[in-house]
Amino acid sequence: MVNSRTKGAGAEREVAGIIQEYAGVKLVRNLEQTRSGGHDLIVHSDESGCVADAFRTLAIECKRYSSVTPGLIKRWWLQAVAQAEPLQLHPVLIYRADRQDWQAVAPLNLINPSLTNSNGFEYTATITIPALCHVIRDAIND
Repeated sequence: MVNSRTKGAGAEREVAGIIQEYAGVKLVRNLEQTRSGGHDLIVHSDESGCVADAFRTLAIECKRYSSVTPGLIKRWWLQAVAQAEPLQLHPVLIYRADRQDWQAVAPLNLINPSLTNSNGFEYTATITIPALCHVIRDAIND
């Protein structure tokens, strides 16, 4: 049996690897998260450039569970928002259930900046991690 801390660390490393593949930015686990209640992934300190800076505006929360329900997703979103807002970052929830693909929940205004800024769950979109990377990279090229 894998304990939840080990499973969570593995999930964070897996998500960081996917983001590096699609966005070319190295993310690392936020080792201060347990102590400070912060988000899971941060941009590696050696990373520079527009894409890295764009990812620094995100508070990424990762969840890996055997099964996922709409109620869990909403609860995780509220956690992501609570961690992002004090830092004035965009919350992003990335989750995966067993035998499923990773999904990213992001506020609509991250996808379309002309929309009103709202972190309410009803104002989110669920997209793939490659799509999230595409959104972030496109936002800096506009």
